[in-house]
Amino acid sequence: MSASVTPERVVRPEFHGSAGEYFRIWIVNLLFTLLTLGIYSAWAKVRRQRYLYGSTRLDGDSFNYFASARAILKGRILAVIVFLAYAIGTELYPVSTWGFLAAGIALLPLILVRALRFNARMSAWRGLRFDFPAKVREALPLYLGMPLLVIATLGLAFPWFIARHKQFVITHHAFGSSPLGCAIPVGRVYGIYFRSGLIILGMSVVAGLGAMVVSPVAVLLPKAGWLAFLLPVAAIYIAYAFAYAYLQARLTNLAWGNTYGAGVRFSSTLGAIDLAGLYISNFLAIVFTLGLAVPWAVVRTLRYRLANFAMLVSEETVHEAAPGLVNIGAAGQELGEIFNVNFGV
Repeated sequence: MSASVTPERVVRPEFHGSAGEYFRIWIVNLLFTLLTLGIYSAWAKVRRQRYLYGSTRLDGDSFNYFASARAILKGRILAVIVFLAYAIGTELYPVSTWGFLAAGIALLPLILVRALRFNARMSAWRGLRFDFPAKVREALPLYLGMPLLVIATLGLAFPWFIARHKQFVITHHAFGSSPLGCAIPVGRVYGIYFRSGLIILGMSVVAGLGAMVVSPVAVLLPKAGWLAFLLPVAAIYIAYAFAYAYLQARLTNLAWGNTYGAGVRFSSTLGAIDLAGLYISNFLAIVFTLGLAVPWAVVRTLRYRLANFAMLVSEETVHEAAPGLVNIGAAGQELGEIFNVNFGV
């Protein structure tokens, strides 16, 4: 008699907050941040993250965010000092730009590892914290060597670098002491980038043809000449929006579809067209409301992403806390934010 196979249990996260609740938190955060000349921004970040984490449930339990506003403020002050030194130094001594650039590249692995470790250790589910136990030396070949390869190949190695980056971030995360595994096929990443390039190329051609068709209007009706400029530009921007949404959707689906853990695997089913429509409508709403629609845009984007994410549990596993888990400073996270470096998947 053959042993029975336990079917996978599909678990989807849910967001139980509302745009109205988040708007109240957001507007108060904005007001106090302005009144305190940015000092309150650390407390604003903690309030925002705790609301979003606490409103997100997975298998009946909410997530928790444990970061200290004071730790974030210390990291943010350091990041601001570094940024001011960069801004003033490069303005007074332009040649120092190369020194700052070299220092930034050399410190990137350290900043990245510490930022990801901070975010992981400040996050928890069912009372068990996440972890990112990667060593800086493990990041050195990827974040110092691969960029040189990208430059040497005139960008052709960039999709390979992106695949390696996402794989590094995922495989070095753990829930307690239970690590995640991930193997992203590089060939499929190249295919995604190739097709996104075709989207931009195709829309650019359409924009060019549209400009040729509309240009006689500018001659016959000078007051309507703005159409000859606006329509092609709008088409190109839409092309980039669709290409970006396609990249985001396909890369996210590929990464999570190849991620697994102890008794669990994951799935993501983001749609490129749906995501593009979400981005464009969010942008228009924010513009026409002078920024007041930002909370609404954040909530609807989060809801869409969670609705298309699933955890498939094949075996119930007992997870244990990571040994020697200690707090870590927020300097790496804040340096990454102020210099607009994206460490996520």
